[in-house]
This record gives sequence, structure tokens and C-alpha cells, in this order.
Amino acid sequence: MRERVQQTLRFVIAQDGDTRHAERTAAVLRELGADEELILAGLLHDRGKPTGTRLWHRIAGVLIARFAPGLRSRFARGESTFARYLDHARRGAAQAEAEGRSPRVVRLIARHHEPPRDDDERLLARADREALP
Repeated sequence: MRERVQQTLRFVIAQDGDTRHAERTAAVLRELGADEELILAGLLHDRGKPTGTRLWHRIAGVLIARFAPGLRSRFARGESTFARYLDHARRGAAQAEAEGRSPRVVRLIARHHEPPRDDDERLLARADREALP
């Protein structure tokens, strides 16, 4: 838990952290031999995060995921920055779908904070973790 919060702090302090994280996630997937659709999902997986996301949003999200995962959907309702941050996977998937991305890419983006159900989701989860600072 402490390690996850420390990673979050390093991530937020880094300039352009979200962009670099997305690029690094895609690069890790490429290194692991993923196909182009999975690499694209890695590149787009966090783009639903709202601008204006603050450090406390990220830390609270980690704490909720760890200690009260059932509350995530309740706090993710609405249009506050925190709600949009917690709901970024669904929002990013909707954006990808509106752009005509494949159902596989949309599913991977939508589920990237859920327990992995298949090899694609496990590989994306691994790359997402390894791409953190």
C-alpha cells in the first residue's frame, strides 16, 4: 500500500506524467510482444482522466480501491473531478468507442482497473504497473 502511494506521488510530481505513463505502457506492451490493438489500448487506457486531477484524487482513489472498493461506483457518479477520475476507465472506453476503435480496445480500456479475466487484460495490467515511475 505504501509503495503504491509513493508511486502515485512520483507520478504526479513528474511533468506530463499521464502522457509519459501512456507512452511507457505502450512501450512495455511492445517489449512483451503484444499486437498493435493491445498496444493501442495501452496508449489510450488512461485518457479518460480529467484535466485538473489533483494529487488527493489519485491518493483517495488508491485508498478506496484498497479499503472500500464497493464505494468506488458510488463516488464515481456525477461530474466532479474526483467522480470523473474514478470513472475514467468507462469514460475513456466510451470515447474510444465513439472514435470507432475496435470492441477489443474499448473493452480493454473499460476494464483496466478490474481484475483481469483473460490474457489481454493480464498483459495490460502488467504493463500498466510496470510503466509507473
